[in-house]
Amino acid sequence: MKLTILGNNGAYPRANGACSGYLLENDQAKVIMDLGAGTLSNLMAIDDASDLDAILLSHLHWDHISDLFVLQYLLEKRDQVVPVYLPESPANIYQMIADIKSFDVHPIHDGDEVTIKNMTFTFKKMRHPVEDYAIKAVDDNGKACLYTGDTGICDALTDFVEGVHTMLCDCTYVDNPDENKHLSAGQAAEIAEKAGVRHLILTHFNPELNPRDYAIVAERILRRGRVTKSEIMLTFNI
Repeated sequence: MKLTILGNNGAYPRANGACSGYLLENDQAKVIMDLGAGTLSNLMAIDDASDLDAILLSHLHWDHISDLFVLQYLLEKRDQVVPVYLPESPANIYQMIADIKSFDVHPIHDGDEVTIKNMTFTFKKMRHPVEDYAIKAVDDNGKACLYTGDTGICDALTDFVEGVHTMLCDCTYVDNPDENKHLSAGQAAEIAEKAGVRHLILTHFNPELNPRDYAIVAERILRRGRVTKSEIMLTFNI
């Protein structure tokens, strides 16, 4: 599997930045996880989106979905329909997406499993002000990648990450996290260390802060694996 960072800011993008969005692909499947502000332009720089197999949305906050509403115009022009897997709440936003003819919507629930070509995705409900899911992807070679979405610390995440090679993790805070919304860099590293994660990729940075500060904190804690701060357009082999 290959994971490409299309955006890595939380709430709003910094100058020349983009909010959350990630392209996950292998020899058969091509899937987007979240598509926040600025991510579609970055996707188009490397891929024309003509063969997307699916879009998976962790939750329906605007910094994770806004470019979905722009993508519809490209898809309409091509008479292209793409499956979208997403939470059913907030109901008004879910319905806005469901009403777009270029999207074939599929509601997700805690524990759901979806197979897309030779990748299997499992959804686990996280701790956030709106319905929110971590997404675990496993390919036919057994490699596993987990994207946390947005979440505060919770048992569901610590259990879900067991056996995962690569963890793409929300770390909105360098320290002093809001337990009901987001993780800190230190919490992300503690979870990864406990679970034996081999590669922790930090994302969802506060656009006012230096991403390097997040990595410094996490590197002090994660001993059995490596820490990388995500960078836009950087691709990781999993």
